[in-house]
Amino acid sequence: MTTSCLIVLGISLLLYLTASLLMQIRLWWAHASAQQWSHRVLITGVVVHIVGIFLHVGFSGQSPLGHMTSVISLVVVAFLIVGLWIEQRTSVRNLTLFLAPIAFLGLLYPLLMPVRFEDAGSMLVRYPWLGVHVFVTLLGHVGFALSFLGAAVYLLQRRALKRGRLNHYLPALDSASQVTFYSAGGGFFFFTIGLGMGAIWLFGAPGEYLGGTDTKIILAIPTWIGFALYLYARGVRRMHGSRLKWVVIFAFSVAVANYLLVPHRFDMEEGTPHTESALGMPTAVEAPLETS
Repeated sequence: MTTSCLIVLGISLLLYLTASLLMQIRLWWAHASAQQWSHRVLITGVVVHIVGIFLHVGFSGQSPLGHMTSVISLVVVAFLIVGLWIEQRTSVRNLTLFLAPIAFLGLLYPLLMPVRFEDAGSMLVRYPWLGVHVFVTLLGHVGFALSFLGAAVYLLQRRALKRGRLNHYLPALDSASQVTFYSAGGGFFFFTIGLGMGAIWLFGAPGEYLGGTDTKIILAIPTWIGFALYLYARGVRRMHGSRLKWVVIFAFSVAVANYLLVPHRFDMEEGTPHTESALGMPTAVEAPLETS
């Protein structure tokens, strides 16, 4: 891949991410104009992506099937064209909500996964894909934490109202409920992307960097399911009440336990186990003893 091709593909990647964020604004904040802009940005991303493929073929003289990045690019472009055509010709709507994030991950994989900084001391810097995965997942946790606080405030205020006392230090029930919902929606978006990147990393390089299974990813699934159920019940079914808030509290509690109690164990070098916490900070290093 030439530098110009990579720059064009990087622009396309940013457009896919922008389209994904605009659809999240449309979903959670109900801005109709955000959906229109999301479609325009996504289509622009497809056009730029196609230009990048042609640049690769023109400058390198290789077939589009001769390089992993161009092959995956063709798959992503075909996926988007078919998805946009289905959305245009059928009654299926809001496919962009799923098309844009999948396209973003699909193109991010060949651009970022091969990048290595061998001299870096931290795994998160040495392997940028892993670093981005952790950063995006932490953004999801921030949203979940705000949602947890909103749910806790809702339950406390509701309990005070049942006793006939209004707690003036806490926001109203409607405000707490909105904070819970919007924060959960934003956190769920980033957490889903981070979880997908973690799964791709695990299956892309299981024997070299992690074991055959990753406990963190497995324990992240209950959190994802919990917030997905809450968002479905609250956003689609229009359900309200304290039971949904307990779902948020439970899902976030599982996320906190997974974050604090389950460290990652990487093999920085052969025979040198290296444990890193969720932030990538080394917690224990067992170096082989030197013998004279």
